Amino acid sequence: MRKRHFSIIVLLFVFVVTGGGCISFSSTKSVDGGVFRSDDSAETWVQKVFVRQEKKNTVAINNVNAKTILFHPDDENTIYLGTEGNGIWKTTDRGEQWTAFGVTSGNYSTISIDPLSPETVYTATGSSIIKTVDDGKNWETIYLEPRNQPIVSVNVDYYETSRLIAATQDGQVIESIDYGETWTTLETTSPLKAIIKKMYINPSNTRIVYAVANTGIYKSTDKGNNWTSITEDFVNYTGAETVNWFTFTEKDPDILYIATNYGILKSPDAGATWQPITTLFPFGSVPISTVDVNPDNHDEIYFTIGKVIHKTTDGSTTWKTIETFPSGRLITHILVDRETPETIYTGTYAQKKK
Repeated sequence: MRKRHFSIIVLLFVFVVTGGGCISFSSTKSVDGGVFRSDDSAETWVQKVFVRQEKKNTVAINNVNAKTILFHPDDENTIYLGTEGNGIWKTTDRGEQWTAFGVTSGNYSTISIDPLSPETVYTATGSSIIKTVDDGKNWETIYLEPRNQPIVSVNVDYYETSRLIAATQDGQVIESIDYGETWTTLETTSPLKAIIKKMYINPSNTRIVYAVANTGIYKSTDKGNNWTSITEDFVNYTGAETVNWFTFTEKDPDILYIATNYGILKSPDAGATWQPITTLFPFGSVPISTVDVNPDNHDEIYFTIGKVIHKTTDGSTTWKTIETFPSGRLITHILVDRETPETIYTGTYAQKKK
């Protein structure tokens, strides 16, 4: 499918949303959303949502709901935040100040950066994949899903950056080999028969792709053409097929960690086998929202339930519960800084009232 072009002029203050909106102009009202950062291994936290000061008013993204948080491939100080309804935001100083990244509305739960040309960024909103080649100043639509299916994931191949792979919510996998100019549907012999949440490419072997679905995790070893379930053993772990978080580190991409409704599971061999990790909770008793590890020390593990953070430094022999997180919102993202592991970021989400 051919791409369509459009330009976005960033006018941050054209609109002001009150109440449930993304930007607060109040210097006194406290809103406990957005991004938080800890510089002492999750012991204490500070909200990092500042945009700019306008006379007596502080402009901040203190009411956004985080949909994805992504580190820049080369610069640990630069982070991207995709939100629900409020576009994409970027910081170049570890969250001290944020700027709008060219799109200030819409839902963005997937962002991928070209590691050879980091000013080129891909994302998706609704049934469209869009791209910028000038660091968010201008964007172009490079794919429109003809069935109007939501695009849940778009990924750049780390070694062959002209190649992109994306997935629709209903499990269709599409590929581009020319930076998104044209797209083809992969005719998989074992198509994904599930609702897809997100895809992940192994950074050291980009033939390996994982797809997290509502029925577990699927794996491809041939760039997305064929898929097999790697969570068939989850029949022994009631609730584990509901995967709430998936992570691996660039340093050890064959070691997988997942947070599920059963608990935390670890695979030391790229999904061939899985081992439950003991926490303070009986297996299957509490859904675990997120999990991440210190990339330099896998005995240091963090996970969250609601707004409470749990931490171990001895490989799960003992756990510490941190209940002083300064927000009443759910923690939906936790990321350990890959270069400075004592620095940790969280994204939050306000539960909708029933």
